[in-house]
Amino acid sequence: MPDAFDKIVLFGVGQTALAVLSALKSTAPARLEIWGTTRAHSGDALQALGVKPILLNVIGDDGAASMKQLKEACADACVLISFPPDEQSEHFFFDTISGARKIIYISSTGVYGSLSGVIDEDSPVDHGQPRVQDRLKAEALWRSAGATILRAAALYGPQAGLHKRLQSGTYRLPGDGSNFVSRIHLDDLAAIILAIFASNSEQGQGGGIYVVGDLKPATHIEVVTWLCEKLNLPLPPSASLTEVNASLSGNRRINSTRVLSDFGIKLAYPTYVEGFSQCLAAADS
Repeated sequence: MPDAFDKIVLFGVGQTALAVLSALKSTAPARLEIWGTTRAHSGDALQALGVKPILLNVIGDDGAASMKQLKEACADACVLISFPPDEQSEHFFFDTISGARKIIYISSTGVYGSLSGVIDEDSPVDHGQPRVQDRLKAEALWRSAGATILRAAALYGPQAGLHKRLQSGTYRLPGDGSNFVSRIHLDDLAAIILAIFASNSEQGQGGGIYVVGDLKPATHIEVVTWLCEKLNLPLPPSASLTEVNASLSGNRRINSTRVLSDFGIKLAYPTYVEGFSQCLAAADS
């Protein structure tokens, strides 16, 4: 990773931020400063990860002090925003990022709703669904501050994903499994985030929207069959498309050519085969 920034602020330290931290272990310059927001009573868990915590569960004068600390941390920093929209937190934190060097907001390909087929940056979003509207409002707000928007497909890694749901017995095949779905390994998403932070190109200066997925969208049944064979599990039962989570009822194939080309990225896990093979190997190690 080029030595192009010396401070990162993580708004929310969930699975995406943790993947970024993991990627930085071997590539970060010694002087890199990492801050992360938390609502926990203590920041011990973040400190153990090398992150300086900013506690956000305080009110009154202490709350004002936390917001001041956050704004100071964001000054000339690369900011990653990965918490889901709730129409309150976005506005609460918006003023703290005014001095940021770069901002990335992790959105979702769920904004395409019922749209089927190949999806790229020129595809229309689906304005007819309330959940989509919440995402689009959050995107518009962060983009007005200069954020790059990454609309990510289904995220997975060793600790979370389809393989875990199959193992727990909670997964139901959407319909007959013939709909397509795109995914992105968390390590690859982290690599894209860091490439944008480090980029000096015009595209890396913010304000753009990218769709992010691997190079092989596949049907649910293809991926489930492959995983069940590897895990020595029977195929799961089916559920109608109206019964499964909205994120599983789509039929979209994400074309992420543009973000990979703009930032010179080669995916470590270009298909579900490489990605889930890594997940299963990590579980065995």
